[in-house]
Amino acid sequence: MMNDLRVDVLANLVKHHRRISLTAAADILGMGFDELTVLAQALSVREDYELFENSICYLLPQSQDSYRVRLRTHYIEKYAIGRLAASFFKKGDHAIVESGSTMTILAQHLAQVEQIKVSTNSYAVASMIIGAETAADVHVVGGNLYADGQGSLGPIALAAVEGLEADWGVISPVGLSVDGELMYYVEEEAKFAQAIMASCKRTMFLCDSSKFGVPSRYFAGTCAQADMLIVDSGVEQSILANLITKGLKEVHVADVDAEASSEIVLLDL
Repeated sequence: MMNDLRVDVLANLVKHHRRISLTAAADILGMGFDELTVLAQALSVREDYELFENSICYLLPQSQDSYRVRLRTHYIEKYAIGRLAASFFKKGDHAIVESGSTMTILAQHLAQVEQIKVSTNSYAVASMIIGAETAADVHVVGGNLYADGQGSLGPIALAAVEGLEADWGVISPVGLSVDGELMYYVEEEAKFAQAIMASCKRTMFLCDSSKFGVPSRYFAGTCAQADMLIVDSGVEQSILANLITKGLKEVHVADVDAEASSEIVLLDL
């Protein structure tokens, strides 16, 4: 009975975080790694949980945290991913960027790309780039403005994106399932991501490690449809190898430990 209660405690922790490393879970619960691993193995028998090498995830879709919370959650990982992603853009490239906390953090780096042109449905992304006072060309996609950082969506936004021909599409799904499915919690966001992928020569998707193995409600595509994944170094290599077998073309890993805190500016939008 006592062991069942401890598994329930771990279950609630995993459900809260959606995906958590066994090391972090052991630290939070104040127990040894081996002891936590035994509990994780017992939890993975339950239908709604899946155990990886050093992490465990909750498989049922959950509502997203607020935009302000997401902007500060896994910030260093998103910053490292954004910096690496921006390095693939060349002078004068045109990118279509969706809304979201990861995209807002990416915008800090995109603003430094010479003569970059950005089309986005996110006012936060546009504001970040314009505020950098560089020579970037920013086009804001109109449509129905959704609350909580979701940007402009709906038929007008879709039509605007479908009329663009960009060098890069940049998306950041809510979750990436174990089968390589790009998932969103809001249907309109999934449709917008699909439109971006259809309108661009190449697509990169950005996912911090907390999103791996975590499904959501609406399917936007598969990792095989994208040209490049950029992730932080917190993802197990076996997970990345599995995505390659699913058709993922390129994987680039951002080294979180290499980020100097003095270079990072927390956003307050």
